[in-house]
Amino acid sequence: MSKYAIFVTIKVKPGTADKFRALIVKNAQAARAHEPGCHAFFVATAENDPECFRFFEVYSNKAALDVHRRQPHYLEYSAVAKDLMQERTVQGLEVVDG
Repeated sequence: MSKYAIFVTIKVKPGTADKFRALIVKNAQAARAHEPGCHAFFVATAENDPECFRFFEVYSNKAALDVHRRQPHYLEYSAVAKDLMQERTVQGLEVVDG
């Protein structure tokens, strides 16, 4: 069975990038450290738009992503981050190599 990944793009409201960055980095670090089903969680910003964040997350399967979304660190992130976002897209991916 292939691993499951998501590619997330979030555009934050003007002036909230630093707060959002701290939240998502904390969430990503906790996921990598404490979730055996999380194989990778990369956070990046667009080089020409520091208010545009992109994440690439790799999980054992969709169930491991569901586990991630129930963790205290994700719930903390989600509760605050929702008010900082302007736009959010999530694309599910099947990992074919890696």
